[in-house]
Amino acid sequence: MNINIHKYGDGFPLVFFHGWGFDSQVWCSMLPKLNPYYQLILVDLPGFGHSPIMDWPLFKTDLLNQLPEKFALVGWSMGGLYAMHLALEESERVDFFISVSSSPRFLLDDPWPGISQEVFQGFYQKIVDDPYKTLSEFLDLHGLATQTKSQYLPDKLPSLEGLRFGLNILETWDFRKELKQFTKPAYFMFGRLDPIVPVKTMRFMQREYPEFKYMLFNRAAHMPFLSHMDLFVNEIREFIK
Repeated sequence: MNINIHKYGDGFPLVFFHGWGFDSQVWCSMLPKLNPYYQLILVDLPGFGHSPIMDWPLFKTDLLNQLPEKFALVGWSMGGLYAMHLALEESERVDFFISVSSSPRFLLDDPWPGISQEVFQGFYQKIVDDPYKTLSEFLDLHGLATQTKSQYLPDKLPSLEGLRFGLNILETWDFRKELKQFTKPAYFMFGRLDPIVPVKTMRFMQREYPEFKYMLFNRAAHMPFLSHMDLFVNEIREFIK
């Protein structure tokens, strides 16, 4: 069984990776705003949406076989780790990399700022107990109207196995050293009110990786692409020309 992807429109390809607990549906409201300028490729990551669980080598091979020769990557949260992994290993094919509310290391690892293991395990337990309610409440934090929330929720709720698989990635993947060698254009976006990826992560990264572009959404939390969609779209269009 292959990785599930959706392709829309023509133009330079933008490949979108969603976050933990969600699927490619979370990007769909941006389609009308970006489709006139790019081909949009929305990916269900392993264990989420309609994609089966698969390890990194199999995922990468399957995905690259379905993608154009050159493309840009946009990864949110856990998807940022996936996008970073792919950009680092396949830099000849990735022309641009955009990370949204993500970083090369998710968990707190002094002095690296990140989310504590206790907070993360608490969120994991909530989503295991009631995934629909937890994801819906998570969207509430971003000021989304009740009548529009359903369009961002997963088309297929994640399984316990899929959640555990993604959790292991968030806990173990670490690209801090490898990112030092990355030479393609990279843009890291953060929300000042983000309870998962703290704003001090951006400050730390600006010192460690000054060659990259950074943006802070002052009134955004973990999903600036939804709460500040027009600004987010404009930033993509300015960065990927």
